Amino acid sequence: MRLPVPAWACLPSLLGQARVLRVRRIEATDSARRRRLTRETGPATDQSLLHKLLKDAGSDKSFHHGYTRFYVPLFEPLREKPVRLVEIGVEQGRSMKAWQLYLPNASHIYGIGYGNFQAAGSRPRDCFADAHTRAAVGAGVPCTLYQGDQSSREFLDAFVAATGGAFDVVIDDGSHVPSHQRLTFERLFPAVAPGGLYAIEDIETSYWTRMNRPMYGYSLKNETSIVEHMKRVADAINREFRYGGGGGQSPLPAVYDSVSTIMFAHNLIVLRKQLPGESRYSDRKYRFYRDGHCPHHQTSC
Repeated sequence: MRLPVPAWACLPSLLGQARVLRVRRIEATDSARRRRLTRETGPATDQSLLHKLLKDAGSDKSFHHGYTRFYVPLFEPLREKPVRLVEIGVEQGRSMKAWQLYLPNASHIYGIGYGNFQAAGSRPRDCFADAHTRAAVGAGVPCTLYQGDQSSREFLDAFVAATGGAFDVVIDDGSHVPSHQRLTFERLFPAVAPGGLYAIEDIETSYWTRMNRPMYGYSLKNETSIVEHMKRVADAINREFRYGGGGGQSPLPAVYDSVSTIMFAHNLIVLRKQLPGESRYSDRKYRFYRDGHCPHHQTSC
């Protein structure tokens, strides 16, 4: 005959369950608090000077795209240096104001606009001459605006010739048309200084499935993805192994041979140019050729 279990015998079990429930409530509260703080404060880069300057200028690079998550660690080492920066896509000039303040020792900042507040065919002019791009008094950074179409090889080549190239940073925030993004990269990347950065913003259009919507007046019909194209840069960087090096052919035009690194981020691609002498790592003959290992598309070495 089973004797009834006294109530006090269940007390340890009940206390244990209560402790477990209390711990779970605390963990749930802490998790909710962390999520709330993340939503409210965002990443640490949201507290950076660059984020503040872009936000104060009204640029959506900060509050919408959050590009400062990636730009702060890349650009902060350049802050006090005499850099040469180009931004394609001036629009209302918001970010142009921010760059002048963020780079107080910049050698020169250039903006390329197409339409917007710039008169068609206008000559290059000082950023301070227009309220749209005029930074706070005291910035004193050389800043010039050019009016031109980034889909024009002739304009891009003329721009490089007029400015002298040697750009430390190029930011493409222009038409967002994939073919324009590729063309602009292939014309301007040779003018990027060794170790310089090239950023392509707003790659979202490469994911659009219905291309009948125009972008800044340009048709996206029959456009191909800049993202898929740039994925091949990984093979160009590693051409030593894939194509044998030592004169082996890259899958992309020669302009891509000088890419050191490529970063894919949210709505953004950033490429860095090789430093002097760096090409010896990618252009050499693959050391395992002598052991009979060949690129995947070859049957003999």
